[in-house]
Amino acid sequence: MKITIITVLILGLLSTITARAESLSNDRIELFRTMGKNMKIISQADNAKTALMAAKTLDKIANKLSTSSLWPVNSGDGNTRAKNEIWDNLPDFRAKFKNLREATKNLKEIAALGNLKNTQNAFRKIGRTCGSCHRVYRSPKK
Repeated sequence: MKITIITVLILGLLSTITARAESLSNDRIELFRTMGKNMKIISQADNAKTALMAAKTLDKIANKLSTSSLWPVNSGDGNTRAKNEIWDNLPDFRAKFKNLREATKNLKEIAALGNLKNTQNAFRKIGRTCGSCHRVYRSPKK
């Protein structure tokens, strides 16, 4: 009887942990999708005001994504392209997010000056920063 109760408690706990990991995975996916939409807005912007609004959103998202609470160990389950290497090499992964935060902050500051050409030049750095992480920590589309 005691073994059955303990087993049920353990299964319940594992179920809760799995549900939390999937929820975090879904949160990250939604943030990345929003980031992609705003990157598209900047790449197609025909005025500095539109680019600035999207740059501000990118900066907020980069800051949210870089919080360690979104990346606890074993939270790569769910419909995600995140590789397990993230959790095997968290210091490098976090360093890449630090680079992203710096790039989005720089973009936001440049966009605030109102020059669309300079904003789009700063935007290119974000693409390179994203790519440096994707090459290592994101699986290809299936």
